[in-house]
Amino acid sequence: MNECKIVMYHYVRPIKNSKYYKIKGLEIDGFKRQIEFFEKKFHFITIEELLDSAYSNKTIPKNSILLTFDDGFKDHFSHVFPILKKLNIQGCFFPVAKPIEKNLVLDVHKIHFILANTSEQNLVKEIFQLISNHQIDYNLKNPEDYFKELGIPNRFDTKETIFIKRILQRELPKELRGKITDKLFTKFVSENESEFSKNLYLTINEMNEMSESGMYFGSHTNSHEWLTHLEKDSLKNEIKESVDFLKKIQSDIQNLVMCYPYGDYNENVIEEITKFGFKAGLTTEVGTAIFARENIFKLKRFDTNDFPQ
Repeated sequence: MNECKIVMYHYVRPIKNSKYYKIKGLEIDGFKRQIEFFEKKFHFITIEELLDSAYSNKTIPKNSILLTFDDGFKDHFSHVFPILKKLNIQGCFFPVAKPIEKNLVLDVHKIHFILANTSEQNLVKEIFQLISNHQIDYNLKNPEDYFKELGIPNRFDTKETIFIKRILQRELPKELRGKITDKLFTKFVSENESEFSKNLYLTINEMNEMSESGMYFGSHTNSHEWLTHLEKDSLKNEIKESVDFLKKIQSDIQNLVMCYPYGDYNENVIEEITKFGFKAGLTTEVGTAIFARENIFKLKRFDTNDFPQ
């Protein structure tokens, strides 16, 4: 049975001395050291080799590894791409279409930079007050009850951070969480969303240059929604808009791979993406990916923090 370690990255940038020194990402030197570690311990493969293994039973080397980069950050062009190109290593990149085409900032990334620019305790107080202000209008629970329910720490985040992410990413009504996130982003990060977006995300030209040098681009959907929460037509549109976007950047449309936003998927999502010709799906479930037809749409990944840096 063929298997592989798939590694997941997000921010790769100079962090320590930057304006957003609390952003949770990987320093460039740490990325370089990690690549050196992988070169000694693993065999780099491409996404095409992964798919051939699953669909044609082609054998891949033992201790294979594949690098994936979520969200389409400009970091990936400025800092990751030159390193991978020099070493002839394929990176697999999964940009979100809408923020790049519309010069918007995804709420999930607004939350990251809000967290990076103020203390967790201060932010929890702000959110408590904003929930209280809208409690009657939206029939909300007491903020303390939300915190007790959602504030469960995981292996990377404190209970305060998890509460902030969950309340603003999923728990509150969509309209309200958008309003609150926008308000906090304007207050703590930037009043110019369009300019911030241009500095945060890849451009079409940058992606084309990367693609021409052997980098792979797959789908992270159109607007990074929780896919299992969408009605069928909305789900279909999320996928279609993303595929249309990939066609603009010389992506390998014959080898489409979906990277599920938030790792959120179910059998209905898998059924829908197969209609668009997708051949695999990447989750955020931790573990070694097994290449077999029965689980090719449920591929596990490791976080960069699971390996030496």
